[in-house]
Amino acid sequence: MADGPIEFEWDPEQLKELLSKARNTVSLALKYTAEAVWGEIRKKAPVDHGRLAGSFHLEEMDPLTYRIFTNVHYALFVHEGTGIYGPEKHRIVPRHAKALSFYWKKVKSHVVFRSVAGMKGRPYADQAMDAVSPRIDEFIRRAIQESFN
Repeated sequence: MADGPIEFEWDPEQLKELLSKARNTVSLALKYTAEAVWGEIRKKAPVDHGRLAGSFHLEEMDPLTYRIFTNVHYALFVHEGTGIYGPEKHRIVPRHAKALSFYWKKVKSHVVFRSVAGMKGRPYADQAMDAVSPRIDEFIRRAIQESFN
């Protein structure tokens, strides 16, 4: 075993190439992960008319940052819940009654009211992340293969 420091020389061009491949590997692994999460969110989002599930977009902000978003205004309420089931900041509470009520349908000459306590959240984004998480090693291996071969 050597007592002193180990000495070696790096070829600056080889070092530059190695760093470039390493950056590319990380960028590709993140891209594959973001694409997988985007696909899973679209699968896991509750479907009524399909508007929410089909509304998600994937945007690359830079090689290390991706954003998945939707312009559907009720997406967060579906995810986190409303009324007594939702977080305090999304709390929808009745002002003058024990439950929320709204016109549900008109039957002949009178109106039927329906009362609700809110909607339980359906955390589709969390479910998407949980589904993709076990595959991260696969994305890293794939990125390494593509970058270094």
